[in-house]
Amino acid sequence: MKYIGNKTRLLDFIYDSMCDFGIPMKGVFFDIFGGTGSVGRFFKEKGFRIISNDFMTYSFIHQYVTVKMNKMPVFTSVSNDGICGVLDYLNNLEPKRGYAFENYAPSGRYNRQYFSDMNAMKIDSIRDQIEDWKNEGKISQEEYYVLVCSLVNAADFVANISGTYGAYLKIWRSMALKQLTLLPPSISDNNCDNEIYQTDANELIKRVDANVLYLDPPYNERQYAPNFHVLESLSVWDKMELKGKTGQRDYSKTKSLYCLKREAGAAFENLIENAKAECIVLSYNNEGIIPREDLIRILSKKGHVKEYTTDYRRFRTESDNEHRQYKKCDDKVIEHLYIVKVNS
Repeated sequence: MKYIGNKTRLLDFIYDSMCDFGIPMKGVFFDIFGGTGSVGRFFKEKGFRIISNDFMTYSFIHQYVTVKMNKMPVFTSVSNDGICGVLDYLNNLEPKRGYAFENYAPSGRYNRQYFSDMNAMKIDSIRDQIEDWKNEGKISQEEYYVLVCSLVNAADFVANISGTYGAYLKIWRSMALKQLTLLPPSISDNNCDNEIYQTDANELIKRVDANVLYLDPPYNERQYAPNFHVLESLSVWDKMELKGKTGQRDYSKTKSLYCLKREAGAAFENLIENAKAECIVLSYNNEGIIPREDLIRILSKKGHVKEYTTDYRRFRTESDNEHRQYKKCDDKVIEHLYIVKVNS
């Protein structure tokens, strides 16, 4: 999944830094800003029991399947061949014009270009069928999440965007013209009772004890809700009336304080004050809106802070690339990893 701040390329850096610091690879790993779940999945495979959280529904569902679950459900009520049979059935449904077509396809009511006409119609037929099965009691909650996760992943793969859903491209990228195809999500087994939440991080922090608390909060002013609104709509399938040229959801109640310059520092300080963990690991890059000296000051209240750094290529959207035609920009940013052994 294309995602702002995705840590997939930094997993080895995070792991190596934690090993250098001397953090034991066991116990409870609490990923409170879970995003795509890449960090949670990585440390799940290292043997940790994972507790993960994210406020957005598409993220919650993705993590529920790939982080919480340890095995694929069997889908006995709708398939004689497990996940392969049910996905084959869904992939071959007759496409239809529905909510996704009208809102996200060029021939739909609003002429938006997030998906080709055919892929938008396939999304409609598949997503409606999944919802019907759930409402009819033919699939369990876990089976429902697996199918929604598969569809969201497939839709994201063929979306006509450059990086986020803040806007669609005016011309078709080659991947967007490929046929949408559902694939089974990858599920690993750590033989642990993993937990997934969808709630406010600053409230959840008060209720969870962990060996390792991993923090990857939003670091800039890009709110996640408007930038990934299409994935949210496909996940909740409430068929909300959308607004504006790009078809935005009402996200007035899902704004993160961590994306607001005046609020981010205080929100982070409150989070750290309530943290209950043996070690705290914070990922934050040099372009974050909370100054480095404030991060170190706040973390130092819990214990001695050790800092690790690496550089990597920045996340860019199409608008960023257009801007670069007129202003030379450095493609590298520095990732700071702050690790604290919490005072007992």
